[in-house]
This record gives sequence, structure tokens and C-alpha cells, in this order.
Amino acid sequence: MDDKMTGLIAGLLIGLIAGAGVMFVLNPAAGPAQYTITSSGSTTVLPLSTEWSSQIGTYYPTFTFSATGGGSGQGQEDSALGLVDIGASSSYPKEDWRTANPDMHILPVALDALAVVANPAVNTSGLKMDCDMVVAIYNGNVTTWEEFETTFAVEVDATGDIVVYGRSDASGTTATFAKWLETSDDTTNPNANYVWGHGHDEALAWPSHVQAVDGNPGVASAIGGDEASIGYVGFAFIGDLEPIWLYNPELDEYIEPTVANALKALPTEITDPGVNLFNSDQAGAYPIARLLFYLVNPTGLKWYTIAFLNWALTTGQQFVPDVGYVPITGTSAGSFAISVVQGMTPGV
Repeated sequence: MDDKMTGLIAGLLIGLIAGAGVMFVLNPAAGPAQYTITSSGSTTVLPLSTEWSSQIGTYYPTFTFSATGGGSGQGQEDSALGLVDIGASSSYPKEDWRTANPDMHILPVALDALAVVANPAVNTSGLKMDCDMVVAIYNGNVTTWEEFETTFAVEVDATGDIVVYGRSDASGTTATFAKWLETSDDTTNPNANYVWGHGHDEALAWPSHVQAVDGNPGVASAIGGDEASIGYVGFAFIGDLEPIWLYNPELDEYIEPTVANALKALPTEITDPGVNLFNSDQAGAYPIARLLFYLVNPTGLKWYTIAFLNWALTTGQQFVPDVGYVPITGTSAGSFAISVVQGMTPGV
């Protein structure tokens, strides 16, 4: 496909998705021009962005999607400043960011969930935990596996100090995890109840016993190398670690951490991309589900960025399971995201 044809197709595409009765026919300058869409941000979203970067050329030979990490905070900042075309964020931006950047487009691109994971040496028989139990570990209310067993009347294989891992970088994964820890009031553990009081910022000042490392891959690697360890990661990073069943207080049952159960947390309609998916009352819903986001600055928005986003939300969704996430095609989240793209027009 030559450059002129790519431009024509992109023009037709934008005219269709703009939905305003205007047909944009864009003819790029003659020659073998390449169109590069840039992205930075969440390390959780990065595997998906990387997958899309490897696939987009098959459909748009003159398109390149260049994606880097840096954490959700980086993606939010870079996109707001116009330093990248797309900011990736694994959490819905906080109110102060949204107030400071009221025109930014926020669109879901996939569904993810967070898993509390342990080294397989900790337990291999389906350990189940509620939010109070996880809070106790991260607060330092219990510091050894023997104390954990005694306090909560459970059995684990590990002994000695609990080695607890968190994130050192600004991370939407951390913000999401900490927000879930704050729901411990919804759980009434028959043995002990605890409250999380360390906030839910993307970069947390962890209690001193928590070992902070960089990125989801760093947490997963650290837990895999320590037989007494526990931590949290996005589903795509579970690998050979032991995922723990988590309690959903709305359903009064423990839910297996699977992508199918995470998908059950989505409501039938979404009008706000910041919809809370924690402890959903939908049957079988996993309690720490979340949407993953792309953030797009309308100032200077390029036609080929819009074309790429439309592709990612349609054809590109077939590649989402390849990196462990859940496609949103045909869901309320997918419909919302498409409506956002339909409202985009190229900037001047």
C-alpha cells in the first residue's frame, strides 16, 4: 500500500468516525512518508502497546507506534504537555489532573485486574484472602507467616518473616491496589479487622517493612526469587507465581483471579470512564478489576493518531488476550471508548 493510498484510507476513516457529516480527505505529501504515533506511561499498559506496535504495520504499512514506559504518572504528564501523542495510564487520572486538563480525552482500551501473588513456596493449595488479611500484611500488623496463620486461622507452607513487595515508581497499579486496600471496611473478618491508612497515591510512602522495586516486572521477579514473599501485580505478570483467591464482600464469596471473572465486574452501561469496578455486585465478579486507559490531548491531534486509536479499539482488540488482558469489544467500556474516538477531530 503506497503513501497516498494510506492517506486516503485514513481520511475516509476519520470522516466516518468523526460522525459530523464532514469528510476529511487528507493527502500526505508525495514520497515514502512514515507516520509515527508516540506513547509513554504505564508499565502495565506497555505490553499491550508493544503488541500493538508490532501489529499496526500489517494494517497500516506507513504507521509506526513507538511506545515507552515510565509509569502512569509519566504518561499523564507527557500527554497533558503534548510531549507524546498518547499517554498510557493503568488508573483513572485523579481529580486534580482532570481539573487541570479538562479537554483531555480519556478512553478505556482494555480491561485488567490486579492479583495478590505469592511465591509458590508460600502456599500451593489455593490460599484465599480477604482485604483485611492483605492490609494486615502491608500495614505490618502481622510480620511472620506463623503470626499470619495464628491471626487468621489459615495454613500456609512458608515460615519466618513475610517478605512484602510494593512499587517504587509512580504507578497506576499501586494507586489501584491501595484504593482496594481502603475497602477493608467492607470486609468483616471473623478473626481480625484492620484499616489501611497510607493513602492511594501512585507513589506511596510504604511502611518500612515493604520492599519497593520498580515496575510490574520488577515485583514479579522479586517475588519469584524469594520463597517467603508476597506482592501485587497486574494479571499479565502473574506468570509462575501463585495467585490468591480474593474475597468479594458484595457477593460474600472468594473469587478466583481469572480474566473471565474480571470481565464480570463491568456494568452493562458506562457513562463515566472512572467507574469503580471494585467489589462489583455482578455475579462472579473478581474484586480488583480495572480499566486501562489511553489519554489523548486534542491540541495538535493528528489524523493518524485517530486512525490508530480506531484500529486499536476494533481490529486491534484481537491481540489484547496475547498479553493477558481482556478485550473490551462488545462491552460497555468498548462502546464508551468508540464514542470518544467518534468525537475526535484532527487539531490545527
